[in-house]
Amino acid sequence: MTALPALPRLAVPPWDDDRATRQRDVLRPYVPSVVADWMQEAPQETYRAVDGTLAMVDISGFTKLTERLARAGKVGAEEMSDLLSAVFTDLLTAAYDYGGRLLKWGGDAVLLLFEDDGHPERACRGSYEMRRALRRFGEVRASAGVARLRLSIGLHTGTATFFLVGTRHRELVVTGPAATTTVAMEAAAAAGEVALSPATAAAVAPRVIGDSRGPARLLRAAPRVEMQPNRRPGPGPGLDLAGCLPVPIAAHLLRGTSEGEHRRIAVAFVSFTGTDEVLAAEGPQALAAALQHVVGVAQEAAHAHDVTFLATDIAADGGKIILIGGAPSGSGHDEEGVLRTVRAILDQPGRLPVRAGATAGRVFAGDVGPPAGPIPSSATTSTWRRGSWPAPSPGSSSRPPPYLIIRSARSPRRRWPRSTSRARSTP
Repeated sequence: MTALPALPRLAVPPWDDDRATRQRDVLRPYVPSVVADWMQEAPQETYRAVDGTLAMVDISGFTKLTERLARAGKVGAEEMSDLLSAVFTDLLTAAYDYGGRLLKWGGDAVLLLFEDDGHPERACRGSYEMRRALRRFGEVRASAGVARLRLSIGLHTGTATFFLVGTRHRELVVTGPAATTTVAMEAAAAAGEVALSPATAAAVAPRVIGDSRGPARLLRAAPRVEMQPNRRPGPGPGLDLAGCLPVPIAAHLLRGTSEGEHRRIAVAFVSFTGTDEVLAAEGPQALAAALQHVVGVAQEAAHAHDVTFLATDIAADGGKIILIGGAPSGSGHDEEGVLRTVRAILDQPGRLPVRAGATAGRVFAGDVGPPAGPIPSSATTSTWRRGSWPAPSPGSSSRPPPYLIIRSARSPRRRWPRSTSRARSTP
């Protein structure tokens, strides 16, 4: 088993039980339940194989609206926050109603997991209801104009491989053949379509299956399945939730979340590949060690240069690390810090080939999503208003990771000189 280093902690005096409770209440909604369960049950484990159905959901249409609302200053940012929260509340509630668990949030895309008996049918039904929920919005009208939101979804059923690695915080990495197939299914789906892998299509009733779309089959109808709401109990009192979130993000939340805003940031995407080959040839522990290296190096480099290690994202045969400078707070040298971070990562090659690209520009950045309280049924979410939810409960874990970033359409597309280093060390 890969040995994990001890995590740095956000200090809470051992006698200050009230403060510790407040910290857990603030951070709990932002930690995926999969991670919280894992850290509570077996915090030193770096690998888990989970039978279920993965759903990759991509939403299009936000970018142009972001650009228009950016011109309206603070009012536009507030309007964008409200719009995003309303949209994603409806979408996530539809998924949660059929047992979905939020794994990853990547700007205007989400990754969900459906488990337990009947998960292929519930994943299909949840996806069908998410598409229906977005169609209820139709053309989204804002003060700056109208935007039409569409989504595409890819589903795959099988054994998903999860890894929990890192030095500054425990980062959930979803990679392996199941993730690769899920990415391919989402890529096959056009706007408004739900694409099923052959494994998912074989596990549901033939009547719900439609035409072929490349390697996928399209979802034609909603499976007849009962709701199985995801309302899991929250983590116990002994869990250090700060160790489950990027350090700058946890500190930002504990200071009190800020309102959404349009701001300039520097961002880098560090891609690692070859995970499927390592997993097949050498097994999960070898891949866990390789991921521990690349994620740990990235977290330490980001910390050294005042850059935020924001998240990892799913990708075919690998994954992506997202680094940002200028959010949640700026250092005054954000572009330089991001470049130095990327250079430090590329200068410490490991088992997995790594490449990176970076840019800078204006984005919408903020804390959005369902309020930090119990998620009601989908029958009530269409009447959502900010502040109308009940108080947080121990069973609520409903919000996406706390710093959503959506690029403005007019952000510079120029990339800084891109490293093409693809170094592979000897095993």
